[in-house]
Amino acid sequence: MEILSVLQGLQQYGKTTTDKVDSAVRKDKGGHSVAESGDSVRLSGEGRLVNRARQAAMEAPEVRAEKVQRLKELVEKGEYEIDTQKTAAKIVEEELELFL
Repeated sequence: MEILSVLQGLQQYGKTTTDKVDSAVRKDKGGHSVAESGDSVRLSGEGRLVNRARQAAMEAPEVRAEKVQRLKELVEKGEYEIDTQKTAAKIVEEELELFL
């Protein structure tokens, strides 16, 4: 599975919503005219998180075909051994990075 094909499905989350409003002039407390900006941008928390994930995936190194093939052969032979402690530690480390 290629990362880019997965990311294409996430494109909708990367879009920002822009609301166009006519500029208005109002008076501040001192009676001075103040122009208000009419543009605003809203990006949900989920959208920001998906944007960060997409950016991280785009910066990730490409798949190393030789390594994938070697691991595939080990799995097929039943010789692939998983270091569960190392795997669990890496999962926790990566999850924490999402929130820091």
